[in-house]
This record gives sequence, structure tokens and C-alpha cells, in this order.
Amino acid sequence: MKCLWRIVLPLLLTGCTLPPVAAENSQIFILQVDVRVGDLEIPRGQYHVSWTEPSGSQVRLTLTGGCKKLITILARPISERHPKAGITTFEENGVTYLEDFHTTDETFIIPGTPKQPNYANGGHKDD
Repeated sequence: MKCLWRIVLPLLLTGCTLPPVAAENSQIFILQVDVRVGDLEIPRGQYHVSWTEPSGSQVRLTLTGGCKKLITILARPISERHPKAGITTFEENGVTYLEDFHTTDETFIIPGTPKQPNYANGGHKDD
């Protein structure tokens, strides 16, 4: 029985830090620095981001990181192809803001930042 616990206990303990199994509407992103979305601060780390089907012009993004609480934010989806998934940030007055999450097929623009990128021309920077 002790031998079984030596195998099961580490699996149970590490299970909450493993990323969830990827679903169709999800992606794993790594925030290299703490970022801000409006008044919400999101600490750096690895996040599993999932999104709902669009409701009007918005989707609901749900961020989970390890065993931390869920973070939910609204975003505006745009069909835009990228060579790889990533995030776009910018710094203003010493604060790093999150502009978007993007997959290879879509960009999810995060509202509530002091300035908005120029997506009309498809321009943004990859982190």
C-alpha cells in the first residue's frame, strides 16, 4: 500500500499544475511579464486560454493557470492568420498592457487598454 501512495500522491499533487487537455477553442499562452487588462492585473506565467463561440461581436476568454482562480475577460474576435500563436502587449507609463491573444487563425482584441492597436491594417507586434 505504501508503494501505491508513492506513485499516486505525486500524480495527484502535480495534476493541478498540469495544463488541461486542449479543446478545440483553447490555446496555451505564456505571459513573460505581469500584464494589465483595465484594472485587472494578470501575473506572468503559463495560461490555458479558452473561448466561447461569439455572442454578437464578443467572446468570453477564460484564463486558467495551474491551480489559480479563473480569470474571465471579454474580447473582440477578428479572423486574422498568424504564423504562430502568441500575445501582443505594449508598455505605457511603466505598466505593461495586454492588447490581444492570437492563434494561427484568430486574434482576440482585449478592450479597456489606454490605447488600441491599429488592427484595420493588420498591424501588431508579436511577443
